[in-house]
Amino acid sequence: MASSATAELARFASALSLADVPVPVVGAVKRLVLDHLGCALGGSRTPLARAAADVAVADRGSGATVIGTRRRAAPGPAAFANAMAANALDYDDTGATGHPGATVIPAALALAEVGGRSGTELMTAVVAGYEVWARILAGVQPSWERRVQVYGSGVTQTFGAAAAAARLLGLGYEEMLCAFGLAGAFAPLPHEAKFGWNEDQLSWVKDNVAWPAEGGVRAALLAASGFRATRTILDGDRGLWRMLGSDRCDFDRMVHDLGTDWELLRVSLKPYPCCRWIHSTLDAVRDLVAGQGLRPSDVRRVTVRSIEAFRAWFHSRRPASMVDAQFSVPHAVAMAILDRPPPEWWWDANRTDPAVLDLMDRVELKTDPAAQDTWATIRHSARIPATVVIETPGGTVEARRRHARGGPDEPMTNEETERKYRELAEPVLAAAGTARVLELVAKLERLQPVTLLTTALAPDGGDG
Repeated sequence: MASSATAELARFASALSLADVPVPVVGAVKRLVLDHLGCALGGSRTPLARAAADVAVADRGSGATVIGTRRRAAPGPAAFANAMAANALDYDDTGATGHPGATVIPAALALAEVGGRSGTELMTAVVAGYEVWARILAGVQPSWERRVQVYGSGVTQTFGAAAAAARLLGLGYEEMLCAFGLAGAFAPLPHEAKFGWNEDQLSWVKDNVAWPAEGGVRAALLAASGFRATRTILDGDRGLWRMLGSDRCDFDRMVHDLGTDWELLRVSLKPYPCCRWIHSTLDAVRDLVAGQGLRPSDVRRVTVRSIEAFRAWFHSRRPASMVDAQFSVPHAVAMAILDRPPPEWWWDANRTDPAVLDLMDRVELKTDPAAQDTWATIRHSARIPATVVIETPGGTVEARRRHARGGPDEPMTNEETERKYRELAEPVLAAAGTARVLELVAKLERLQPVTLLTTALAPDGGDG
């Protein structure tokens, strides 16, 4: 490399122009923003998001919209609350691992709103955030042996939020370097092993998207104020990769074809509101139900053969909360067989309904060594092999999937993305408000200022 990875990424993020971004990437940004807003609006109704909103407005700040409400907060707390809302349903976008949109977009949107920025500036910041996040993430991936010991996505997502926030504050190269240095210091500990897998309930922090959003905002604001920080956070034998517990780092991967090969195009959208790891299983279930014309009463037993995590962690047949349900293969399979509306999977009734309980009890999880080996090698959450066998009165039927819908191998269509957005937004904004946001996102690069969009994210009448 001609210079350090930190320097090259900071130079890219500070100099990027939307004019440099190919048309397909511009279209992808709009889809990601629309999907994010739908997830945040749908998630705003959950106890997770309401708790985060209460904390955000308690800071007595003003200026940035808390999505799905008529409340406002300072940019950092607003980014935190909106990130929590976007991830609440586990319906938000994913990379090979992690949930980038739920961190990058809230940070960008909050500062774009309070700064009176344009839609073009918002989109440029979002592109910078996704690209910085994705490249750092790819570069610091540990060996499989280390990954099972320590891992977490929030660390790298903090850098995506910082890059996006710094762009919207108009920071140059030197200040971007400081924002990255602060992002590394502010990033959360990798905590995947302590989701609560062996406890009664899973942590509502889940993938830790919210603090990285606020941490990125604060890193950029401090950098803008002249706060000093390391300028080489990613670099060397004691760089970020060591800090987050990895045992290796590929610095060239962080910068190879930067600005010509767009990582953002490989981000996945989710057709189901549950952990992405389960999606290939659900695709197989739905293939069988639709292809065989199966009714719930036809299902005697469902056997899922896939990765070890299903049997070890994702096995709950009585999930105690909406978050536990998002990481339960039996619950997700029951929702798919019963064809429950995805925006309603989080409802308490969909964990206690006798029909749901009966189906959950019929789901058996087995580890497939070949699937586990593939997962350990490829390590892409949308490429987890799964085999589903359903026993019926007439015999058994089987389906296999090697990847999930919505991922890079089988992307969601624009029509599917819009339908998902409408299903999530309409209970909050009603039909007219939902259509208004859709119209504004469609012309986002021509929007001046972006407050036209953020104002439309509050429901008429609100909730205080």
